[in-house]
Amino acid sequence: MAKQRRERKREHFYRMAKRTGYRSRAAYKVKQLNERYNLLRRGDVVVDLGAAPGGWLQVAREEVGEEGFVLGVDLQEITKLPYENVKTI
Repeated sequence: MAKQRRERKREHFYRMAKRTGYRSRAAYKVKQLNERYNLLRRGDVVVDLGAAPGGWLQVAREEVGEEGFVLGVDLQEITKLPYENVKTI
């Protein structure tokens, strides 16, 4: 029973991510963490290790704004985001 509930919840966030344009449902986890702990602020510099497919990069960019900088690092290629202050390697 609990497994079914977890799978349904996971599917909910998967569908939400696709509907809102996030690359992964994991974007909602970083949003939740930021709401709780205020980890990302305007103007911050963020480095995301293991960044593919880029869901966390999208949220980090939203939080740091144009004043900040976000760097995504991964062995897999990450599709470029349309922001000048987000780079991937």
